[in-house]
Amino acid sequence: MSVSGRIRLPAAERRARILRAAEQQFAARGYHATSMDDIAAAAGVTKPVVYDHFGSKLDLYVRLTEGIRDELTSLGAAAMAADAAPEQRIRNGVEAFFAFVEQRPEAARVLLFIPQGEPELVDAARVVQAGATSAIAAMLAGDPALRAGERRLELYAEFMKQGIHALAEWWSQHPETPRAELVDAVMELIWSGLSAGYRSP
Repeated sequence: MSVSGRIRLPAAERRARILRAAEQQFAARGYHATSMDDIAAAAGVTKPVVYDHFGSKLDLYVRLTEGIRDELTSLGAAAMAADAAPEQRIRNGVEAFFAFVEQRPEAARVLLFIPQGEPELVDAARVVQAGATSAIAAMLAGDPALRAGERRLELYAEFMKQGIHALAEWWSQHPETPRAELVDAVMELIWSGLSAGYRSP
């Protein structure tokens, strides 16, 4: 317990609280309009405590988006690992993505709506997104029935990522659209191309 009588939270819990507050603030205000003071206040900690865990606002943004990306790609990988026909496995992955967007709208907004501005920020966001492409390519590569080279899988992954990210952004403006309709639309577009890889000798 601290001198003030408050119970001092474990470091991991403080860090998680700060990340959650940053997710809320970045989603509501955007990166540039959010200050470390805003995040500290939302987390119920002092600004020095935030800096104990993250060296700068950019560092906090990168760690947050990396965590959201890894959570999302893990969900996709688990969905695509199901014992099912290839088309159904791909559908499962697409469904997992849109379910995440629907259930975690703030996290999705922070990850998918990339802030613009100083080159360091843009470069950091691109690195996070490149990691997402690599993760999707790895999911596709993990299916032995899909016959495609490394470069082709990377192209598939980037196309799929960019397409569903754009559709998620569109969905935020058209929330009345059923999730199933989005999944069906994505599958109609991507399966005709991917299925050729499954038919290859």
